[in-house]
Amino acid sequence: MKMLKNYFKNPFKEILEEYLLIIDIWSNKFPENKVNNLSIIEKSFMSLIIFIRSLSLVHIKDIFKKGKIRSEISEFYVLGRLFFMFYILFSSLINNLHIYILVIYFLIDGLNYRLCIFFVDRYKKDWGLRSINRTIILLMLNYFEIIIGFSIFYYLTKSIVYSDTLKIITSPIQSLYFSAITITTLGYGDMTPISSIGRILVILELGLGFILTIIIIGLVLTGVRYVKEINKY
Repeated sequence: MKMLKNYFKNPFKEILEEYLLIIDIWSNKFPENKVNNLSIIEKSFMSLIIFIRSLSLVHIKDIFKKGKIRSEISEFYVLGRLFFMFYILFSSLINNLHIYILVIYFLIDGLNYRLCIFFVDRYKKDWGLRSINRTIILLMLNYFEIIIGFSIFYYLTKSIVYSDTLKIITSPIQSLYFSAITITTLGYGDMTPISSIGRILVILELGLGFILTIIIIGLVLTGVRYVKEINKY
């Protein structure tokens, strides 16, 4: 039992700390190094993304004490999420409308975690990036998640057609292609949304891609000065 305590801990402690952080935000105790108090809109936004993060499956890592193991589990979680979405795209699961909920959760979970790092965690005293390379790779994986996630939406909604024939795209590859050229703003013009749902999806994908790009630039520029080694204890 003593050996288990050396490796594992109560996972709910980390989740409780998320809620305590929200309390600190509203009581003007966080961030400590900020000269002026946060505005209402800042407090509300920070509280929202922290609450969403408290519901993330990534908290599975919190049962372990060693920082290296926790970091590796986080990485496996991100990779697993990406590959599972890719599997959904090219399997019979894509025809299940209930898969919407799972894909939406994955997209929100991935992007929200990065938002928390950018808007909340980097103001903590002991904050620091473990590795610039690791951070960039994880953000790139989040970028690919958006591409794959929206390709699933385009395929399910049948909202994208070829511009010349108005024929609806009928394969995952076609929807993946459209999603990729949409988020990168290439816009070759060979495909176009035919319905309001398709246009809304395009707007959302462009918005999320832009937000993630800003986060990538901000974290890298800020993190260059605050890089720390993974806690091995």
